[in-house]
Amino acid sequence: MDEVQKTFREIAERYDRYRRKLIPCFDDFYRTVVDMVPFGPEETFRVLDLGAGTGLLSQFLHERFSKAQFTLIDFTAEMLAQAKRRFSAGGNFRYQVANYADEPWQGPYELIVSSLSIHHLDDPKKKRLYEKVRDNLVPGGAFLNAEFVRFASPELQAHYWKLWIQSMRDAGLNEGEVGEALGRTSIDILAPVELQTGWLQDLGFREVDCYYRSGLFAVFGGRKSQ
Repeated sequence: MDEVQKTFREIAERYDRYRRKLIPCFDDFYRTVVDMVPFGPEETFRVLDLGAGTGLLSQFLHERFSKAQFTLIDFTAEMLAQAKRRFSAGGNFRYQVANYADEPWQGPYELIVSSLSIHHLDDPKKKRLYEKVRDNLVPGGAFLNAEFVRFASPELQAHYWKLWIQSMRDAGLNEGEVGEALGRTSIDILAPVELQTGWLQDLGFREVDCYYRSGLFAVFGGRKSQ
């Protein structure tokens, strides 16, 4: 995990600048998470954002659910410093610099979310994290993960990987920036959506599904049984 922390310390200040160019389906990707939240805009509920980074996903959620109480947890203080600046105008936010896979959370929560973070864990740690998510949700609470994933078929993976690279070029990134983005994938441990939703089902989550997918980007999750 030290390599992950080092990488994101170095890119914290420019992380948001390239986010839209790195994710060809940016708007639908994040909108799906917001749309799948099983609460109303006027409700008060507790949200935990795992690997929150600069707070991008929490921002989209806060725009619709302004009364929600947010806890943003991330490996690096530099990323959370960006989140604090993002939310300096106000709102109910607290921040925790921690390794969310190993350190305790101050739950429970009605909603646990994550975006483009859990794929840095190996598969056994992913499974243990999903168990931790279940244990920190209230009955009926929801888990939504907007994630960078791989295909079970190597041929499909190679095909969509090439499409992703081309999408970054089409979005205006130069070859150095594309190379930097690809270099960061060396710390990624991608897993198929089907494998991860299977883990959630095995843990007793209900309404488990992949709610959105475009190439290497997917939104999936489920709800804790009542």
